[in-house]
Amino acid sequence: MKIFVFCNLKDKSKETHERLLPLLEEMGYDVVDTYTDDVDLLACIGGDGTFLSFVHKCGFPSAPIIGINTGHLGFFQEALPSNLKETFEYITKGEYQLQHIRPVQAKIITRRGDFFRTGLNEIVVRGPYSHASHYEISIDNTKIQDFSGDGILISTPVGSTAYNYSLGGALVSPDLDVLQLTPIAPMSTNAYRCFNSSLILPSKETITIAGTGRCEGGTILLSFDGRTHEFNGVHKIEITSSEKEIHLIRTSTYDHWGLLSSKLL
Repeated sequence: MKIFVFCNLKDKSKETHERLLPLLEEMGYDVVDTYTDDVDLLACIGGDGTFLSFVHKCGFPSAPIIGINTGHLGFFQEALPSNLKETFEYITKGEYQLQHIRPVQAKIITRRGDFFRTGLNEIVVRGPYSHASHYEISIDNTKIQDFSGDGILISTPVGSTAYNYSLGGALVSPDLDVLQLTPIAPMSTNAYRCFNSSLILPSKETITIAGTGRCEGGTILLSFDGRTHEFNGVHKIEITSSEKEIHLIRTSTYDHWGLLSSKLL
């Protein structure tokens, strides 16, 4: 089995990497130095930020991924540096299940053409200035609101524990195939009546965000998993579930709600 191991530059991660490589070779794995599409298994050593960077660098790979936590929260990770041998014995025997994660995708339609960005946790739409942004929000071509505030966040179920949670959004089971729309600092005055709670939608629906007023056809900042790009002359943004899918290895000891309780609640 061909495996590619990714590691961040922290001392604990590098020490784990040095212990893991001879273990993998002893167990018969073919460890490769670079990622290619024919790799059978991926291992990521680090925390959640490292995992997100790894997934983006590999272009949202289809091969199963085992996360090894040397960070803090570790929602994507299944193994610890202390149980490497046990974890890879499970994998070698096929004693694991795959957690299927569908990212969220944005199609940014501008005067210069269409652009696509993908987030495993979330996509955030904001204006470029400190003043409030104004957007018309539609779901499957049905207008639901003229929104005014700092921005809009659309998260996946796994992303519900990240920035979405800090904004007061709901925690969603990763087994649900949904998207969550959460407002960022919505305005609620006599002039503006904006929703101030999250909306949870079936993933098959399309969320459209279009600038209104001074934001019409203007500049937006679109963030995806912490990466931010600026787009000018934006007509509208269409947000859907991506056709890509990440496959995360989970062993029989995985307990989502137990992990959530110990990390967040």
